[in-house]
Amino acid sequence: MDSDLDGNMNFVSQLNRFLEPIRVRIRMIVSRAIVSLIDDSKNMQIVQLNLMKDETKDGVERVQNYGFTSHPKPDAQAVVLFVSGNRDHGLVVALDDSRYRLKDLPEGGVAVYDFDGNYIKLTEANGIEIEAPNQKVTIKASGDIEIGNNSLKKLVNEEFQDLFNNHVHNYVGFVGTGTPTPYTTSSPAKVAGTTSVHVNAVPPAPPQLNLFADDITDGEMTSKVKVE
Repeated sequence: MDSDLDGNMNFVSQLNRFLEPIRVRIRMIVSRAIVSLIDDSKNMQIVQLNLMKDETKDGVERVQNYGFTSHPKPDAQAVVLFVSGNRDHGLVVALDDSRYRLKDLPEGGVAVYDFDGNYIKLTEANGIEIEAPNQKVTIKASGDIEIGNNSLKKLVNEEFQDLFNNHVHNYVGFVGTGTPTPYTTSSPAKVAGTTSVHVNAVPPAPPQLNLFADDITDGEMTSKVKVE
């Protein structure tokens, strides 16, 4: 009886020793990590991770969804999969940053955001909402920009710029109470690639007003409109 018991215990002990490496690999398949460095210059983004205590992994590939990419800040949180539990072959399959994530979205809402407060929200109540508190919003299109059922044409193209830079001003000048005199000016003066429009302010005595006078120097210009 005792020999049978000893034999069973031996078998269990050997089985545990055999299964232990498999258990370890299973435990090592999924891990949480903190991102420390990011290389965004490769076809597949490469990150450095801090996992368990004193465990750092370099050269770990980050898998992102097609059509969406991001360059997170250090200390973002990641979920890593290790193929077959091999810690030398990791893949970052999810990455988030609780410091900047937009909260309290309505059910069904979607948002794209960054660390600087810029975001695009898609919600049922407000439609599409764009917020850029610290930067401008730039839209570039080779063709027309369609809004609703209408088209917003490209506002400034080369033809428009040439027309603007070479246009003519017709105006009437007054000196005191004299007879109004018609004047014509050529294209506004250009300074360092800018087109300038100016008004010459004349002291109140004697009263006179002269627009676009020929003797106004570049230094006397009061406003500039840049054509891009």
